[in-house]
Amino acid sequence: MQKMNLYLCAIALLLFSCLLGTNGRAVDTVDDSNDDTENDNDVDNSIEAEDKHKGRPFEVDWLKFTNTPPTKMQQSPGTIVEIACEMMGSQVPTIQWIVGHMPLSEIDNLESNRVMESAPSAIVRVRSVHIIDHVLSEPRIYTCIGRTGSKTIYASTVVHPPHTSVGVREKQFAGPQKPRIIYTEKTHLDLVGSNVLLPCKVHSRPRSEIIWENNENNVIKQSHRFKVLPTGELLISDLKWEDMGNYKCIARNAVGRDFADTFVYPVLKEQED
Repeated sequence: MQKMNLYLCAIALLLFSCLLGTNGRAVDTVDDSNDDTENDNDVDNSIEAEDKHKGRPFEVDWLKFTNTPPTKMQQSPGTIVEIACEMMGSQVPTIQWIVGHMPLSEIDNLESNRVMESAPSAIVRVRSVHIIDHVLSEPRIYTCIGRTGSKTIYASTVVHPPHTSVGVREKQFAGPQKPRIIYTEKTHLDLVGSNVLLPCKVHSRPRSEIIWENNENNVIKQSHRFKVLPTGELLISDLKWEDMGNYKCIARNAVGRDFADTFVYPVLKEQED
């Protein structure tokens, strides 16, 4: 089989994401890798051909939206709102949401509510969905914030309440809710021999059971290399070339089910000269 290094994989993914576009939205970026730069809001997704840092495949961190949330949404009476945010970057990007207005100067200093996974050789496309399962009484801002290394990008959505609910006391929708997978990875590339952790976070009521299917559409059973953690994440240890393929997270409860796919691409290490 033809060997493809991480650099070529990154170029291919970037070109593909550019074809997807960002829905014509303007998004903000913050780069704190150099405090002396004049244009702190300019995103730099360029990748140099030469790797000057032997411990990492990229000289700089990079992060790009592949699907930005809409600028505004209208909640319908009795309807749950889902706001999706998707991005791709070096290492393992994390996404968190903040509710309400926050000055842009404070976003970069906001502490993440997610532990950043140590995977310096990875390239990951991650997707997060924010669920509004209560009736809004006024317009509200929801901001998706993505981070990897020194890069921070963000985009906001204003959700307007139903016309009949303006000024009415907010309350959560009653009753059970089917599973909705709210945090997952669409693509995960990493070097052969790496340990890969695939997230699958679910919003549901009552709590959902989570199972995973492997690249042969078989339910994954616990083994020394494949483990489904109590949090619902799938841990693949010592990634091998034959592990390439689609992995499916399935969440189910008494009300319904949801699923999300992650494509895992093991990258063969370059031969040492």
